[in-house]
Amino acid sequence: MFDFNHRTPQIALIIGLFLLLLTKLTHGQVSNGTATIIPTGPGPITGACGTVYGAYDLVAGVPTSVFNSGEVCSKIVAVTWQGKTSQFEVVDSCSSCNTSDINLAPAAFTQFLPEEDGILMEIDWVFVD
Repeated sequence: MFDFNHRTPQIALIIGLFLLLLTKLTHGQVSNGTATIIPTGPGPITGACGTVYGAYDLVAGVPTSVFNSGEVCSKIVAVTWQGKTSQFEVVDSCSSCNTSDINLAPAAFTQFLPEEDGILMEIDWVFVD
C-alpha cells in the first residue's frame, strides 16, 4: 500500500513541475497548425473570455487545452503564414481545435487570405505577451 502521508512533498513537487511545464508549453512555445474562421454569424457574439466581438474584430480563439480557464484572455498571439505576421487578442476558446490550431475572426483571417478560402494550413502562432 502506498503511504501518501510520507510522500506529500514529493507529490507537491511533481504537481508543481507539471504546472510549470504546462505554462512553458502554452506561453512562448511556437505552435504549428492550421487556422480556421470563427463562425461569427450576422451579429456580435460573446467569447469565452466574456468579450463581445464580431466579424470585423481582429481577435482569436485558442484551443480549449491552451485556454486554461481563461488565463490567456486578452493575451496577444502572433500568427505567421507564408512570411506574413499579424497579432490578435485572445477573446475566445476553440473546442474543435487541436492543441496546435487557432481560430480567427473573419477580419483576422482576411489579413492572410480571403474569407472564402476558409483555412490556413501550416501557420505558426505564439503568445507574445
